[in-house]
Amino acid sequence: MEDTLKLLFDKYDNFKNQEINSNRITHAMLLQEIKKLSNNDTLKINCVGQSINSCDIFTLSIGNGETKILAWSQMHGDEPTATAAIFDLLNFFTSNDEFNKFRNDLLNKLQLVFVPMLNPDGSELHSRYNSINIDINRDAIRKESPESKILWKLAEEIKPEFGFNLHDQNSYYTAGISDRSAAISLLAPPTDYEKTINETRKKSMQVISVINKTLNRFITGNIARYDDDFEPRAFGDNLTKSGISSILIESGYFKNDENKEFIRKLNFISLISAFYTISDKTFTTVSVDDYFSIPENKSMLFDLLLRNLTYRQNGKEFKIDIGINREKKYDPDKNYFYYKGNIQEVGDLSINHGIEVYDLLGFHVVPAKISDDIISTQADLNKLDYSKLHKNGFGIIRINNELLGNAYLQYPVCAIPYYKNYVQSICKDESPNLIISKNSVIEYMIINGFIISLGDIKKKIKNGLVIS
Repeated sequence: MEDTLKLLFDKYDNFKNQEINSNRITHAMLLQEIKKLSNNDTLKINCVGQSINSCDIFTLSIGNGETKILAWSQMHGDEPTATAAIFDLLNFFTSNDEFNKFRNDLLNKLQLVFVPMLNPDGSELHSRYNSINIDINRDAIRKESPESKILWKLAEEIKPEFGFNLHDQNSYYTAGISDRSAAISLLAPPTDYEKTINETRKKSMQVISVINKTLNRFITGNIARYDDDFEPRAFGDNLTKSGISSILIESGYFKNDENKEFIRKLNFISLISAFYTISDKTFTTVSVDDYFSIPENKSMLFDLLLRNLTYRQNGKEFKIDIGINREKKYDPDKNYFYYKGNIQEVGDLSINHGIEVYDLLGFHVVPAKISDDIISTQADLNKLDYSKLHKNGFGIIRINNELLGNAYLQYPVCAIPYYKNYVQSICKDESPNLIISKNSVIEYMIINGFIISLGDIKKKIKNGLVIS
């Protein structure tokens, strides 16, 4: 089995669906991929209901085995990584190649039912919520949303032994108290506040332990155990309570994998390893101690961590660290992802880590300056000398007219409306626009949470922000 998984990992690109990526998947994209699969006789495709905005929700089923498994993705519309992985899995299960014996063995023992997009309305807007702003994963009791009703009905009709709840988490989690980002986080949801381990939950823990062992063959030290506080409104907790062994898989962050294509591959191999151990019931010999040996998710990372800066106030000097995060947001009008930087914490961050870390001992930090010139048009933006602005400590401009409707600028500068009385400061929840200097010479600018060296204007700043 281990050799087969290694070979599958190595040959993953043979099954990867090249038409979709892990960054964004819309309902229209989903329909295209389902249409391509519709002529495959081994695959059963059913429309099982509609979202609030009348988008069809589908199941894609394969296998004739006695053991039933239900897996769903994009319950949160802005979490598409596992949706992409599901289509990779469907490519694998409908292929004809050297893995035939392995896949046929799985399909003879299992019946796999996938819901590759539970929240199509949220997916259209790239939003966590559905079209009435309900978090479907907090609607397992009331079941107000049609999407929630659909998932419960599937669980009641299929009566799966296992359920796989597939999500994305942000980049700030680590595997334990470490600097290792949590690429994948796993959870066997509890059924009560006491976190009782009944037989149903025990099985989830055992399967997760197998997944963890598999993943650690390919990526060491980046697998975490998700927080297991009981959430009485969540699907995983309630499905476990109903006798379905539920497994949460959260797709996190791995260095230099901005679009989560490697994380997508880890989803693929995680699910195949889980299906295999369920099919031959080898998980039953695993101790739950193995589950608890997985390091817990800890929020220890910042996108950018600036250490040992000197900050002056009232004639006194203080040593501070600054932790900055950048929230990825979606502009549906322009079909464009942009970032909103935020100062998360200021002070002693010696216990924290960063995806980018700068030790700036001997450097001073002050807020970026705001230019008095008013920029009115896109053409004016194009003409600005951004190197000169940065050299003089300006990180924020004033805008007017046609630019006021923007949420961001595709330039290395932030902006405020010309009439706004704004004071840039260095404190929690402020926009991170900073000057970092040494011996009174500016060496770095922080613009919207991105750092650039002066003279290196081409270094990536994804976008500036319009501070409203």
